[in-house]
Amino acid sequence: MGFLDDLKRQADALREQQSTDQAALQHNIQVTEQACKTALAYLKTLADQLEVLKPASHARYSLDRQHTYGGLRMSDFYADARHKPVHGEPGFDYVLLHWQLKTGQTLQLAKDFPPDIERLDARLRQAAVPVEREVVRHPDTGKLVEVRYRVELDFRASVRITPRHETAKLHFAMQNLDELEGLSFELPADQLDTARLDELARWLTGQPHRTLDGVQNLRRSIC
Repeated sequence: MGFLDDLKRQADALREQQSTDQAALQHNIQVTEQACKTALAYLKTLADQLEVLKPASHARYSLDRQHTYGGLRMSDFYADARHKPVHGEPGFDYVLLHWQLKTGQTLQLAKDFPPDIERLDARLRQAAVPVEREVVRHPDTGKLVEVRYRVELDFRASVRITPRHETAKLHFAMQNLDELEGLSFELPADQLDTARLDELARWLTGQPHRTLDGVQNLRRSIC
């Protein structure tokens, strides 16, 4: 066998491998896109029902030791999706469900201890509530006296599903479902079905659920 035949054999093997890789990629994209379509249709219907029912949340949101809020009505549900090109074709960027938990209250408080200020700032960022923040310093020394806060107590929660098309996985990012925390995990796209989404709906409405069964790369971030 000549050198040219050897090159041809190598090129044929590479072509076959590239064809196999491309077919696998297209399969992963199709599975992931279908999962996103299933999620969007389900979450839109769920949002419509919960907007009518406005169930009381089981979550408890603590800004500090003196200010904890629970039993809040869930409202302003909205489900939507954003799109982007995926390997030259229209595809999903993410699917989102978000809602609010309103107290109807405005809270005014002040903190003068730096660790307390840092903790409160972190919790307010996590809560995504409207905040007016004023730093008060001593007029002569410039030293910190206190930080004053005016907080509109409209907590926000959300579920964001981001597709990982190449690996056929879905990345879930949850905000404030049980408390002021972020939670994330991954799920194979072919495992997302109505039964799995029903578990998520149970979680949102405070019922026993199995949303986290079998998930991958589970992480929590509590303020």
